[in-house]
Amino acid sequence: MEKIWTVGEVLRVAEELALTSPGQPSRSEIAWCLADLLDLDRLTLLMQHERPLQEAERGEFRSRLASLLEGVPLAYVLGHQDFYEHRFEVGPGVLIPRSETELLVGRALADLPEGARVFEPCTGSGCIGISLVLARDDLRVLSTDLSEEALVFARRNAEILSADPKRLALRRGSYWEPAMPAAPFDALLANPPYVDSARPELLDESVRRHEPKAALFADGADALSAYRALFEGAGDGLRPGGLLLMELGSDTANSVASLALASGWFEKIQVLPDLGGRDRLLHGYRVGA
Repeated sequence: MEKIWTVGEVLRVAEELALTSPGQPSRSEIAWCLADLLDLDRLTLLMQHERPLQEAERGEFRSRLASLLEGVPLAYVLGHQDFYEHRFEVGPGVLIPRSETELLVGRALADLPEGARVFEPCTGSGCIGISLVLARDDLRVLSTDLSEEALVFARRNAEILSADPKRLALRRGSYWEPAMPAAPFDALLANPPYVDSARPELLDESVRRHEPKAALFADGADALSAYRALFEGAGDGLRPGGLLLMELGSDTANSVASLALASGWFEKIQVLPDLGGRDRLLHGYRVGA
């Protein structure tokens, strides 16, 4: 008689395999992988340990588990990542949205004036710009990225989540270049590449191996290159009094803040912490209001 594999048995075997695998996924990641496949939340999955799995379900889980064991990020295995109350499609070629970036969205929604026009470069999956227009129907956002591969995901997410195309524009280009015809904006919001390429050890191996390097690492030897380019364009791109809000790496936060002030275009610069107390957001305003 053919063995009947239950949820509990499959999870037990998967956890044993994980211990000696290159990726060494956590028990939580393995459980999420199976719960997502069965369209269950994790609590319900844990209450159904005696549930038998169909052969098709086991086959799909084996495929997903193989990727996890090789170190592929869970979000890529699932094909999506939850962010600011919405589910965004992701895959190789686009940065996975992080919970730290939700702080940027929350602060922006609190600080953006009524009817603001927002420029958001380095959009990746579109999680920032899309979240803004879904949360407030008075905002208009131009989100851009140099990567066409990333923009494919951003466009798909905008369509799936029914972001108003009259208030969200997605364009390809580098930093201010695609935005200048529509400048000046009321706000500059960005999560630019900020990891020093000379210090890849700052990132987990899974991130280094699988997520797009152009979205993670600063260009060349200048770890502040993305910030420098965005600050330099703010004179023409951002209206006087316009909001500046950017995600930071905790190791370069003070340097970025100094760079913003040295550009001559910003004032009231603050470095704000994340929930763990690490420097995470740069907050300020364009001079001249």
